[in-house]
Amino acid sequence: MLKTLLTKHFAFLLFLFLANCAAAQTAYQVKDIPDPKNNGGGYVSDPDNILGSGTVASLNSTIADFENKTNVQVAVVIVNDFDHNKEDFDFAYELFQHWGVGQKTSNNGLLLFIAKDRRKYRFITGTGTEGVLPDVTLKHIAQNNLVPAFKENDFNTGITNTINAIGEIILNPGNKQELNQLFTQPESSTPLENFWLPCLVIILAFFGVFKIVNRQAKSGISLKSLNKQENSYDTTIAKGCAGIFIFAFISVFVVVFTESFELFSGIKLAHVPYILFGILAVALFFRYLFYISSIRKAHQDDENFFDAVVAFHKKNWWLIFFSPIILIAIIIHLIKRVKTIDRFKPILDSKNKEMVRVDRDINIEGEPFLTKGQRKEEVIQTYDYDIWESADHKEHIIKAWPAEAYNSYTECPSCSFRTYKLDKKVTVKAATYSHEGQAKLINECSFCKREEFIKWITLAMLVESSSSNSSSGSSSSSSSSSSSWGGGSSSGGGTGGSW
Repeated sequence: MLKTLLTKHFAFLLFLFLANCAAAQTAYQVKDIPDPKNNGGGYVSDPDNILGSGTVASLNSTIADFENKTNVQVAVVIVNDFDHNKEDFDFAYELFQHWGVGQKTSNNGLLLFIAKDRRKYRFITGTGTEGVLPDVTLKHIAQNNLVPAFKENDFNTGITNTINAIGEIILNPGNKQELNQLFTQPESSTPLENFWLPCLVIILAFFGVFKIVNRQAKSGISLKSLNKQENSYDTTIAKGCAGIFIFAFISVFVVVFTESFELFSGIKLAHVPYILFGILAVALFFRYLFYISSIRKAHQDDENFFDAVVAFHKKNWWLIFFSPIILIAIIIHLIKRVKTIDRFKPILDSKNKEMVRVDRDINIEGEPFLTKGQRKEEVIQTYDYDIWESADHKEHIIKAWPAEAYNSYTECPSCSFRTYKLDKKVTVKAATYSHEGQAKLINECSFCKREEFIKWITLAMLVESSSSNSSSGSSSSSSSSSSSWGGGSSSGGGTGGSW
């Protein structure tokens, strides 16, 4: 009897394992992502069943409440993998446009796309939500809520906390007017003679700046895949900038001429050029940060990255006249560069001759010098390894430098690599509204897979409060009245990253 029971359990576990493997191998095309609006009018698409059913239901209820109160449509998509021929931005942007997330008249949609196997996330915003949820705000929300939980493979908590954080912003009464602002506003009949010329000069000047820097930034990045990604980004950013500029102008006119907000009642037409310059200066700063991020992605080798950024700054130092805050970023980078002087200073071999540092852009895996454990430490960012080799290739020296996640791990008792994660909580059974969940607290090595069990943790059963009941009711009514998305579009705004 016991043998039969064990056999059944083994068969069941084997089936789950094979099913998970099969699901992990699915690389979705945009057209293959199930539209939750066609499945009960929801907002969350989880075709690989990564999230718990209780989490999906809770997210659908929360997001339905958002739409009921603000008309903002939020879509959440989580898959194991997607089209290998596309980057996460291109895929998420195409999916956003394919579904038409947000209302057609105000483009107030938001998409959160997550690829578990690639460890990538991406926000795509409609032009009507970019003002309330700018890229820097979404990045901050992700770093504080999504990334920490995802590093622990707790996707339920990460997505829930992220959506709740977004809700705090879009449900803020002060943002209601901007979220519902229509883009098809009548033209103002107020005379513009006093400020149209300075505004035109500023627009043309910044247009030229963006074009020049864009061309120089491309020439400094050699990876073909990255060039393709940037070209795609350039197409959407041009349309996005135009939409943002028009929206900014209309918003300023509405505030100034109608005196909608007492805070801005003192703004005069003569102030508009200064406001425009400030907006464009901030936009240029974030464009600069995008360039630096592209250079970082193009270089695995830290020395090559620093050299590439220095070369970029030598060509584009004049940007500080158009966006003075770029000067702060340049100074910070110079300080970091100075701190690496000793790191990249040549080492002498036994013959007192200078050794050559291995270029990690060419030899990414560090073969044959690094062990698999050392390479794993680099992947999880506990150490950066510099490899120095003698000119005759008979000697080599490896130097380790603490990386970003150095303090998040400790040395493994078994393999001795700094890949041991302490007090890691692994959810075994997610809590729902009908039963409690269960998780185990363990110490786990990312390299040798050593696992030390500490204790079991009971996850409290989800409690549906009276407010969530009412939101659930509004969700059902909203879903029944809106069986599809609103036909919104995006100009490419948003942010993304990895964990």
